[in-house]
Amino acid sequence: MKVWIYTDKSRNVGDPQHLKVFATNQDAQAWFEQNAPEGVALAYETIVAPRCKPSSAPKVDGNLAKPLLVLSVLLLGIADLFTTNMILNLGLHELNPFMHLAQTWLGAWWLIPKLALTYFMMWLLWRSNNPYNIAIVVAFCSTPVLNNLVILASAH
Repeated sequence: MKVWIYTDKSRNVGDPQHLKVFATNQDAQAWFEQNAPEGVALAYETIVAPRCKPSSAPKVDGNLAKPLLVLSVLLLGIADLFTTNMILNLGLHELNPFMHLAQTWLGAWWLIPKLALTYFMMWLLWRSNNPYNIAIVVAFCSTPVLNNLVILASAH
């Protein structure tokens, strides 16, 4: 990447007005037309240093965490469906009032809105760029499954 630098020789070195740095040649030309028509800016190549020392350890793809977390939401949703069906087969009922209403209205087809909500949540999480927020949602999604397992363990 290049920058264009103009030096005002009437100013002392260190004076804030001594140098003018422009990102493009067009920016420099526009400034010269209004401020110093006889001025010239010279192009200089910028140098970018590496931010950290390269390590000899194998690189782990940072983008792998997001798909695994979003996939775990699907797996937790399926586990919730499975454990909830086991609870219903024992003669108990759903504690979530929305899913209880879906079970009352839709019968065996109650799993369609449940899966639709799971897929909608996965879509929203996929749009997020913060894996920490996704991990918090995954932890939250594990609580119904853990609760169902506790209910199943106490029922036997």
